[in-house]
Amino acid sequence: MKSIDLNTLSVDLNKLRTFFAIAECGGVSAAAAQLSLTRSAISHSLAGLESSLDVILFHRVGKKLVLTREGMLLHKAYGEIEQRITSALDEIRDGDPEVRGWIRLGLFVGFSRIQLSSVLEHFLAEYPQARVRTVYGSRAELHNGLLEGRLDFGLALQGPPAPGAIRSTHLFDQQLVLACRDRPRGALDFDAISQLSFVDFFRNAPLIDRWVAHHFGKRHRIDRHRIRVWADSSSDLALELARNGVGATVLPSNLVEPLRKRKELHVIRGPRSPLRDGIWLNELASGHPTRIQSAFRTAVFERLG
Repeated sequence: MKSIDLNTLSVDLNKLRTFFAIAECGGVSAAAAQLSLTRSAISHSLAGLESSLDVILFHRVGKKLVLTREGMLLHKAYGEIEQRITSALDEIRDGDPEVRGWIRLGLFVGFSRIQLSSVLEHFLAEYPQARVRTVYGSRAELHNGLLEGRLDFGLALQGPPAPGAIRSTHLFDQQLVLACRDRPRGALDFDAISQLSFVDFFRNAPLIDRWVAHHFGKRHRIDRHRIRVWADSSSDLALELARNGVGATVLPSNLVEPLRKRKELHVIRGPRSPLRDGIWLNELASGHPTRIQSAFRTAVFERLG
């Protein structure tokens, strides 16, 4: 990337903001909706910025826009500057007790929308000027989002492998149970369970494999043909499909329990103690949290901790 003399180059800050919105939203149409502009205006702004910098900021891959190396550098820098400006404004408004601004929250695939709704309803009711943007992603995507300044917090199944730039705080442990509409007949051993149909989330690491390995040993595995639906990020979809008899599914017990009490779902108990997952709140270890970040962190621990 060539050196740019900022004394001789006038960079339109609106174009930088538009570029950042495209990167955050993942495309021109979504950025246009967020900024209340036309697609044409967004595209023209991006083209103007690329022309003034004499670099390409996005690769066009089919219908997707993928950041180039230069684009990633600019995105990271602008995100850091935006965060510093937000912090400065919070300090300037020290006399204003009102919490305002945006929280950008990343969630691991499968995190319950019911639990998320509880946190957000509580937080937004207490702070009417607060706004929240959520995104689901892999562990690596959420980790990079925090490091690159695109996320304020991440809810993850585990903390980082070692102390570093990300601080992880344990929120709670959840039990993972196998639930289905119709209870299998006879002994609930692996042979009986392996004949069920399933709804699952992760193609590369199905939850049913974890559940089976935990209770019956790693050599046991469910045939992939038994998985009828891949529900991706929606635990609530998996819950509804299980309730309607499409297939058994592995879910947090707190989601299953209300339907179990109404006898709409059965929980299949394994021979060992329940499988558990730890839920962690991840955030940058350095820097001074803004007022809205501190308020959101408190709300998360009040509802989930």
